[in-house]
Amino acid sequence: MDNSTSPHTRWRRFTLWLAGAVAVAGIVLAVMALTPDKADAAGTAPTAAAPAPVQVAVTAASARDGGTVDAIRRRGTLRCGVGAVSEYAWRDDTGRMRGFRADFCRALAAVVLDSPDAVEFVSLIASTRFKKLQDGSVDVLVAGVTWTMTREADVGLAFTTPILYDGQGFIARRGSGMERLDDVTTPARVCVIADTTTERNLKAYIRETGLPLTVESRHTQDGTWSAFLSRSCDLITGDRLSLMLARAVRTPDADDYLILPDMISREPLTPAVRGDDPRWESIVRFTIHALLLAEHVGVDQARAAADDAQAETPEARRLLGLDRGAGAAVGLDDAWARRAIATAGHYGELFERTLGNGSRFGLPRGLNALWTDGGLHYPLPLW
Repeated sequence: MDNSTSPHTRWRRFTLWLAGAVAVAGIVLAVMALTPDKADAAGTAPTAAAPAPVQVAVTAASARDGGTVDAIRRRGTLRCGVGAVSEYAWRDDTGRMRGFRADFCRALAAVVLDSPDAVEFVSLIASTRFKKLQDGSVDVLVAGVTWTMTREADVGLAFTTPILYDGQGFIARRGSGMERLDDVTTPARVCVIADTTTERNLKAYIRETGLPLTVESRHTQDGTWSAFLSRSCDLITGDRLSLMLARAVRTPDADDYLILPDMISREPLTPAVRGDDPRWESIVRFTIHALLLAEHVGVDQARAAADDAQAETPEARRLLGLDRGAGAAVGLDDAWARRAIATAGHYGELFERTLGNGSRFGLPRGLNALWTDGGLHYPLPLW
């Protein structure tokens, strides 16, 4: 049999012919793309190119090529997204921002700018906070953002490390007959902030349990509490710490409102940054761990602020910047952690002053104690 007419040879010839045809078609299409069409010649604007959104994204990324730290230093201020004005961040009678989130922002500013007050506090609502982080309106988001796989993968954020551990709870009016969620036997309305994991968790819980609960969403924390206190809702849901804080200051009499024992989710509340700057991500992450480590080894705010601060243990010496190279890994000077501690105190001081027994709220440490005291906080090694 003649090999030139074998099936194998015929198939090989066909594939070569097909490849050639595809190449020719590609050349023709390229020429056509470079040749103005009749509509262009007549002065009609051509249709916008489809890749334009990609070009915008590339341009935005290019603007940040210098790095977030460099941008902050050129600007002279840290833009810190603190969420909506709330019990975590509020302005006192003098206009100074107070609270847990505000003081952590100041610690970051001390780390990168050596100036704790060089902070622009940016209030954000839940539905726009991620967009504001992505477009550069803020450098870091320290609002109550729950770290989830979906947010990290789909939204393009980098989560640093949990700064507060919490869970979703509920408040009811005392005397309503609701002392736990299982007591809900007739339809009840639940106020919740829209576009949050809290809203999603609530809807999932209703589907799972079949309880006669109706979701009443509002865009802000103020909106949810206003609706609850005006009896537009029978329950209000949110992170338990936030509920405890709000009950203390938003209700006419806190004793008239009961925090139910139910906790329907886990909420690791975590500062977030854009996902394109690992150096800045590391700085935010290890500022939190420096505050935790300082509590563990006994380096408090007064000690860090003292000009003649001394320490014997290696970890304490590095926190105080007494050993060289303490910040080299992330391009910082040796005293970066010392400035953070001198500004905010160690983690225990920060918590107690703004949320705990030294504050108007009196919250227990609970999950937010160090692991040695039964909590979940465990400082990573810094060196």
